Amino acid sequence: MRLAGIDGCPSGWVAIVAEADDFALARLVHVTDLADFFDRQRIDLAVIDIPIGFVDGPEPRDVEAAMRAMLKGKTSSVFSTPCRLALAEAVYFDASYVNRQELQRGLSKQSFMLFPKMREVDGVVRSLGQGRIREGHPEVSFAVMNGGAAVLSRKREPAGRKDRIELLQARGFAAQALVADAPRGLMAADDVLDATALLWSAGRMSRREHITLPPVPSRDAVGLEMSVIA
Repeated sequence: MRLAGIDGCPSGWVAIVAEADDFALARLVHVTDLADFFDRQRIDLAVIDIPIGFVDGPEPRDVEAAMRAMLKGKTSSVFSTPCRLALAEAVYFDASYVNRQELQRGLSKQSFMLFPKMREVDGVVRSLGQGRIREGHPEVSFAVMNGGAAVLSRKREPAGRKDRIELLQARGFAAQALVADAPRGLMAADDVLDATALLWSAGRMSRREHITLPPVPSRDAVGLEMSVIA
């Protein structure tokens, strides 16, 4: 079974790919087209750090609340997900206005900048199905590796990078080598480590050892389960 962990980067996506029973041979792939990646790499299951499933309102997704409850001291890593109606808007102020009308809250510009990636993943998951692609969050994955406690060190700083590399290496990944393989200028070290953590969660899901946040997920209007896998 071929698995992948996928994280966004400024130049597209960084994917870490491995067979389910051999994380030591995981390899890095720079992705610009997700649908093509799934086809060419013959991916059976991937966990990706981008929202899957969007509410129409008036309540927000319960996924983010479940993640924040787990990530004590690290809740700033969890961003609010827009409603599906806002996702269709091409202008930030319009999207924020629509989101405020539907969910009683505006949107950050950081969230709006992710709209193209959200739309891409929404199209891929509705084509391939959630049997092949699920939502994850790297800090949730690292917290599960860390015995359920959030890793509080900052991932872009040397100490944070070291903490995450050690957690991944303890689970059989050649994490330092994967970071060294990253093409300069296309992705950062933390993108690679995040994608590797998501691959670990994909492995747990393939063995049915994963957790789901929230434990009893809901579905959106098009039938997509709204949950994070770790």
